[in-house]
Amino acid sequence: MPFLKLFHGRKLPEAAMEDWGEPGPNRPGPIFGPFPDFHTTYGCEITFDDAVLKIVGDVVYYDGLFYGDWSVFDGPPCEEDAHHLTAFDAAKAEVPEWFQRCECEQPGYLNCGVPGVIAHLENGRISPDAKVERCDQCQRYPDDAAARKKLVERGLVWEHDPHLERYMVHVYATVRVTFGEMQAASPQAAARAAEELFDWDQQRDRADFADEITEYLVDIAGDLGYARSRRLNADFEEIAG
Repeated sequence: MPFLKLFHGRKLPEAAMEDWGEPGPNRPGPIFGPFPDFHTTYGCEITFDDAVLKIVGDVVYYDGLFYGDWSVFDGPPCEEDAHHLTAFDAAKAEVPEWFQRCECEQPGYLNCGVPGVIAHLENGRISPDAKVERCDQCQRYPDDAAARKKLVERGLVWEHDPHLERYMVHVYATVRVTFGEMQAASPQAAARAAEELFDWDQQRDRADFADEITEYLVDIAGDLGYARSRRLNADFEEIAG
């Protein structure tokens, strides 16, 4: 059965890592197990048996440390790690009130993925002139400038280069919606019946990415007439016409 190992610990969730963090490269964090399985729920917690480890932002808390990495492996642990086997203590997994997930970490328009910072991401980043605020509830950063600095450090702020063109890229990806138990006289008839049943507004929640991108449409930012727009196929070759 599998085991769970925590490592790369730090005393504060936002602390900058030095080397391997705490306890250190040769002193990993606790190892829990064996258990039948480990389950992650919405990026909020790791559960196993009756135990729950809370995920605070992007780190896991246990016994005074926040761990940036964790791995699940088939046991038993190696001889070097065996003495790190730990009996789970629910009291040590209780996140201190100061570090519990606050409103800035709840899913929503202004959740940028960085605890303590309120900002809206477009295509995974924010524009240089976008508004960035520190969260006044948890106050992880002293002011708005410090919150913006954190986003810059993480590479989440677009940097305009006057020598480069700016583009708007539309990715045409194929999605798959499955209709099961279709009764028909032939594969073609079954496909036509599925087409008649298909309604994107009703089935969008059932759509899965089919691991295929068919086309890219690249617009020049600010070109309202789209005269310089280009269509590219999946191999990034321009499509004529």
